[in-house]
Amino acid sequence: MKVQLIGQGFKTRDLIHIIPRVIVVIILAQTLPFKFSGAQESVMIFTQLNMEPWGRYLIGTIELISTLFLITNFYIIGAIISLSIISAANFLHFTKLGFIINDDGGTLFILSIIVIFCSLWIVLYWNMQRVESKTANFEFNWDDEDDEFLI
Repeated sequence: MKVQLIGQGFKTRDLIHIIPRVIVVIILAQTLPFKFSGAQESVMIFTQLNMEPWGRYLIGTIELISTLFLITNFYIIGAIISLSIISAANFLHFTKLGFIINDDGGTLFILSIIVIFCSLWIVLYWNMQRVESKTANFEFNWDDEDDEFLI
């Protein structure tokens, strides 16, 4: 199977799902160096969750895999993975971490909300395209006589 990267042979309407993919990739990719290098904020967050250091490495690896899937034509797998991971992160923001971490003004929480909406958009758009391609051969002939049943 041939792997196609973002931007190879796309149409204008494809931007509807390419832009959210790029947004999710940028947000997830920018957090990876902090998780893998042991940055103070990442260590503090995962210590608070009692998941330091292996939880940090595991989550970072899963986010890396999701990012790699999002830039290929297997993007739906990446979107589902990112939606799952970030939903869990949001749950932890609501239950254990709080919305403001290290006086960041809620930036991490806002970024997680953006990833959720973009990932959800990718999944829904993929499903819409799938349904559209499956029903492309159906034809409906509406006659004037049939309109009375619609009222």
